[in-house]
Amino acid sequence: MASYRRRLERDLDDWIGRGLVSADSRAAILDSVGEARRLDASTALAIIGGLLAGVAMIAFVAANWSDIPRIARFALVLTAFLASAGGAAWASGAGRTVTGHVLLSVAALVFAAAIGLTGQIFDIAGDPQAALRAAGLAAGLLALAGRSPWAAAVGLAMIAFGDFTGRSSFGGVPEAWPGWLVVAAPMGVVTALFWRSQALAHVAGIAAILAVLTFDDSLRSRPETVFLSAAAVLAAGAAGARFLRDRFEGPAVVLYGWFVWGALGCFGLSGFDDNLRGVGHSIAWLALAAGAVALGRHDRHAPVTAAGVIGLFAAGATLLFNLGVGLMTSAAVFGGAALVALAVAWAMRGRKNAA
Repeated sequence: MASYRRRLERDLDDWIGRGLVSADSRAAILDSVGEARRLDASTALAIIGGLLAGVAMIAFVAANWSDIPRIARFALVLTAFLASAGGAAWASGAGRTVTGHVLLSVAALVFAAAIGLTGQIFDIAGDPQAALRAAGLAAGLLALAGRSPWAAAVGLAMIAFGDFTGRSSFGGVPEAWPGWLVVAAPMGVVTALFWRSQALAHVAGIAAILAVLTFDDSLRSRPETVFLSAAAVLAAGAAGARFLRDRFEGPAVVLYGWFVWGALGCFGLSGFDDNLRGVGHSIAWLALAAGAVALGRHDRHAPVTAAGVIGLFAAGATLLFNLGVGLMTSAAVFGGAALVALAVAWAMRGRKNAA
């Protein structure tokens, strides 16, 4: 909503200047649109303080764990969870949305800690990966119950930690199945759009990119296929997010940026194995990166433009490598390109100031 209001303000000023709209109607039109709520500094600090208080509570209990009787430990963990969840329900009912989100996030963190601590209380052996995934699932259910994007972000983070805990990555025996992020990340994307949460959109966008790395078995046997497929999926996601910008402004814009970064990165990685794929791949990467720069400039989307610029430099480096150019020559080429870019930027700034 905020970005739409800013565009409308500029358009109204232009229309008023051309006599298309009466200046007296400006305030009424803007009031009909409204303005998205922005968190001030005091509210942001209160949010951070609340989350840190939850973490401090968990750390305090863990530090004094051996001095607390077994039943008292279980009661303490259960009370902390119920108090956080109950406080979130009360805050939501009282219209204190931010407080409710903070308390639900704390409840999700307490529940995650409770899984491990309860296992210690009753000497129950467990799998850390399963515990983190269970904590993420519980945080997701709490988020749905309270319509809290922050708790959903905590849940995605827990699932991500679970996916990569104990995972062989690129060494040892690979995992036969991908991680939970393959399903959880798209769900987070959809939830971020419908709840219009930029914070959740950031976490979901990053999770969607990380989900590619959970295909251990396929990454070992055919990495170029996995990364090319991921690039295509993320590019489609970027196109979809771009198309939905007018309807879901804030989160769609955030996802648009992350998906472009992921698509360009995955396409670049598809050319790396024992040897670089060759000049053709580098040229294609250059073309895609240049397209991202043009698209980012057209949409006035800085993250997309930045992804394209970084892609140009990375693709240019691989092209020089494939052409057999030495490091000193490569350094000279990039240095010259940097000087040209700075000169053009300086000239454009001077022309803008003169105008």
